[in-house]
Amino acid sequence: MCKFFVYIISLLICIHMYNCTAYDFVIVGAGTSGATVARKLLDYFPNNTVLLLERGLDNLDPVFVDETCTPEPHVPVTQSCTYPTIVSPRRFAFSPAATFYFSANQPQINSTILFVVGNVTGGGSSTNGMVALRPLREEFTKMSSIPTLEEFGYHSMLAYLKKIETNQNNNFAVPGDRTGNNGPVPVTNDQIGGFTKVQHTITRNGRRASSAINYLDSATRSNPRFTLINGANVRRVLFSIGLVNLATGVEYQKNGAVINVTANKEVILCAGTFETPRILKASGVGPSAELNALNIPVVKDLPAVGTNFHDKPLTIAKFKYNGYNPKMNETLIFSNATFQQWKVNGTGPLTGATVIFAIHGGPANIDAEFHEQAIVPNNEFPFPDWVQIICWNGSPKSRGSITLNPADIYGIGIIDSGILKDPTDADNLVTCNYKTREILYDAGLITQDLAPPTSVWNDEAQFRNYINNTVGPTYHNCGTARMGTNTSVGVVDKNYKVFGTTRLRVMDYSIVPTVFRVNPMLILYALAEKLAHVVREDSQGVVPSGVISLNFVCTPPLTVLNDYSIWRVNNTYFKPYFYHWVSSTGAKGSYAVEGNSYSLFYTPVNNSQTVTLYINGVVVATRTASSTICPY
Repeated sequence: MCKFFVYIISLLICIHMYNCTAYDFVIVGAGTSGATVARKLLDYFPNNTVLLLERGLDNLDPVFVDETCTPEPHVPVTQSCTYPTIVSPRRFAFSPAATFYFSANQPQINSTILFVVGNVTGGGSSTNGMVALRPLREEFTKMSSIPTLEEFGYHSMLAYLKKIETNQNNNFAVPGDRTGNNGPVPVTNDQIGGFTKVQHTITRNGRRASSAINYLDSATRSNPRFTLINGANVRRVLFSIGLVNLATGVEYQKNGAVINVTANKEVILCAGTFETPRILKASGVGPSAELNALNIPVVKDLPAVGTNFHDKPLTIAKFKYNGYNPKMNETLIFSNATFQQWKVNGTGPLTGATVIFAIHGGPANIDAEFHEQAIVPNNEFPFPDWVQIICWNGSPKSRGSITLNPADIYGIGIIDSGILKDPTDADNLVTCNYKTREILYDAGLITQDLAPPTSVWNDEAQFRNYINNTVGPTYHNCGTARMGTNTSVGVVDKNYKVFGTTRLRVMDYSIVPTVFRVNPMLILYALAEKLAHVVREDSQGVVPSGVISLNFVCTPPLTVLNDYSIWRVNNTYFKPYFYHWVSSTGAKGSYAVEGNSYSLFYTPVNNSQTVTLYINGVVVATRTASSTICPY
């Protein structure tokens, strides 16, 4: 009862001084991952509240509709209003749904690199090309081969990939026993009336199926336990600094006001590859040297935060197309007649995406997508029948970083894209372009080189210059909060928990150690579903009040942390299992391991109870304010 009153008093002080309130789960970022996590936590925790903070505007906001694009946010082809490689920069420059990140000058190409991020509820799924491709089996093997990440293998993740989707053409992509039919994400490869031939997330009535639609449906938005706040720029995570560095909430800015919000259970960062490391560092979680230089109190020294940034470099080549389907120029495709055809019947050019087919891996080991232009900018070529080939290096070796901007640690960081730092990345782009061009000419699909011209193709030195001058990102960047085995190489563990902290997780593409060759949307949905499942199963996310933390250090590290060890707290025996435990009496708790440091969380019978931890009959730790050295 006393603790209850202390909590109420502290909450009232918080509201009075900081204009803050409290929720059970606070999720930062309402993109593909964040919207998914929010919905699943509402489902899994029927008595808890969820706050979803999004920096951008809502996808249902009328402002999201760009007057130079279409008057409806769910038109599939409106992804062309966001990405400059798809359509003219004139319209792109006015897009309200994108945030632009410019890298520092990259000396290896003597240029900066522009990255585009969805700045709207649904994130990239509200603005991207809707390509729904699963990673190759061997890519799961690559990730699951990292020690402790075995649970991210192909068969484990297949269950989540099936769970998220409703495949609308089981006879196309993969056998029916490997597809899902009851998930929230519709996957189609129908020729609806646009240009879709590979799988995309488009509904049967021609609507874009973003996470803002699939997961944040009207029932979710009207749920009294759910709150979505747009226009909220999260500055940092708030901590109760101590032995377990407890994440207690976040601080965000909206309309000039700085607001603190309390998380009773967990804070989950889904802010993306650029913003997640920025938020962590501004919160005191990151490389201590960088934080000390900026006078940021160090909560946890994590050298890997902000490192390992990489994206798949791409180039675009354009050709005259021999398989031309009459399509519309800018003036016609955005006409009222075309829009009404889509709105009333769900048909017509506005229902289409741009990718005809994709090549990933295979004997040639290339990554390419064949794009038929859904929108042809007026007067770009003297004829409309042209296509573009996008080649990218699906396994880049180059790495960059994101560091805080000393002038504004809460603003966009300093980005070193690292693009083409490793010369083999350019070599792979050269191979991909020449091989793909050869395949398309042999198949009779293209008849003329347009950009670059044939003279450049015939001189490899000139073609390499073309690559250096035109290379760009795929917007599939990842790695800046990578999942790993320990604090020297990783930021989060296999349960998505940030090392050295409690009640703080990350779920976005920043956790992926090595970029997947295919488009990332489906794997993000699957990873987000898995995180929600882990939160549900992990008792650390639901540790009751009054918990005791037994902290101890062992040199050398314990070798008894397995299912065969006999653990005992006082007279209660239990078995550890995946960082949580259940005792023979049904009591629950959790433990955390970092190197040779251990923390065990245990709920005592009463606050005055003396608690002693035994492992295989040996006293390991007792309830003390300081750590205890292991007796062996």
